[in-house]
Amino acid sequence: MAREPVAELIEAARNAAGPRTVRPSDVDGSSIDPCGLRQANFDMMDEVLDGLNNVARHIRPFTVLAWAWRQALRLAEREGGDGFARIERFVARCETVFAMSVFAGDRSADLPGGQALSQLLAGPSYRFSGTHWENFWKVRRLSTALAAPVNYGPGLRTFGWVLRNAANASALVPNPQAEDALDAFEALLGDRLDHPAFSSFGDVEVTLEEAAAWAPAWSLSTLTEAEKAFMRRTLAGDLATPTRAAGVGLLVAAARHAGVPDFGSPEAVAAARKAAAGEVAAFAPPAEFQSAAAAFRRLQVRQLFRLCVEALLAWTVDSLQDGPLRSDQLAAAFLRDAGIHPDAPAGDAWLGTVEASSPLSAASGEIEAALKPPRNGLAEAIARGLALCVGNAPVDAAACDREDRLPLRRAAAQARARAHLPARELARHAIESWALGQHVYWAVGRGLQDARGRGKRILRLKVVMEEGGWQALPMARLSPEPTPDRVRTALTLAAESGLG
Repeated sequence: MAREPVAELIEAARNAAGPRTVRPSDVDGSSIDPCGLRQANFDMMDEVLDGLNNVARHIRPFTVLAWAWRQALRLAEREGGDGFARIERFVARCETVFAMSVFAGDRSADLPGGQALSQLLAGPSYRFSGTHWENFWKVRRLSTALAAPVNYGPGLRTFGWVLRNAANASALVPNPQAEDALDAFEALLGDRLDHPAFSSFGDVEVTLEEAAAWAPAWSLSTLTEAEKAFMRRTLAGDLATPTRAAGVGLLVAAARHAGVPDFGSPEAVAAARKAAAGEVAAFAPPAEFQSAAAAFRRLQVRQLFRLCVEALLAWTVDSLQDGPLRSDQLAAAFLRDAGIHPDAPAGDAWLGTVEASSPLSAASGEIEAALKPPRNGLAEAIARGLALCVGNAPVDAAACDREDRLPLRRAAAQARARAHLPARELARHAIESWALGQHVYWAVGRGLQDARGRGKRILRLKVVMEEGGWQALPMARLSPEPTPDRVRTALTLAAESGLG
């Protein structure tokens, strides 16, 4: 049984003969999801754009992965024998060769793993065998691989390119309805199919010259009509979930209304987000997308709320750099920076100063801009954002409203209950409960979980309570950003499939 770190410390202290030097800390810091609010956002995204993530935004990787499984199963049937490992390694090799080839042709290609694969592209060739390949793949399979859980892996199944194998839950088989797309892709490979990398199990060597020569044929832009047609069906057609079909349909309608020709451009994404969230008076969502539009606006409100809370925590950490401060001192400083009189009623001087119909995107943009050094106007932007969130908060509980993730419904009720009190009371509550309380709760809980599991050594906690008040820990810094909301993925896939 693994020993607890505390027990080790006690034993070391008991055996110590005197003071001694200690090695520098090897604990890394983390600023990811500092208040534990991210999962609620993801849950709400699933109510609009289920099956999508922020990475898997091109069709071709889905085709490559599904084809690799089909080819591996064909080889296994032809050669006989068993052994799932060789099939899995064949698929891994195919997707790695594909990524190598794409990056050989374009080092800035929009695929995950460019930096990791640079070592494979550094020499004249790479042999897919031995210790280096095994270790490389063990690390890559859960992080930078196309099929990794954070990349194209989940979408490969939720979009229906592959199905679970009844005989082996870890194995995948191509969806019969995707056969035309896979056949069309295979035709692009031509005589490349005879290369050992695609026609055999076992050790294989691929030269950089070969990888570069293959790049034009299977680049992200050489999509066949069959690939596009299948993605249309699974993205917003008869194979899509009703939720995804409506969400994608809403965004496509919003992007068309914006008139930006390139659906995947930042301009089109921003314009579609505004229109779909109800910020463009001239855009009326089609009747079949009204429910999706309401869910999308709720998501954008929650996205803004998360950004406000994390930005408030960042403002607090910045304010503690010169020494500890009590909660009332932090509240006074926040209101001073925000231009709000601390003794005025919070409802009149703060919450009532922002119209509920004000653009959500503008509020998010103001906070995002103010977070850049030297962070001028940050408190003012946060205060406006929080007021807008309170004005748009839902009344009823939702499925994603876990109480430990600070439901906006609850936070808004707390704010309204303090509307008749001096603004300093609301500011103090927001700092203590929403920012610091959420952060300490989640940082400590995750840290204990890491320690008990002897896993990650990450210092998540940014502030502690000292005798003089709240104190920022050394090197504590936060730089929150708006959470990506899958809009770019939806529009890019829509454009590639011909829905645009």
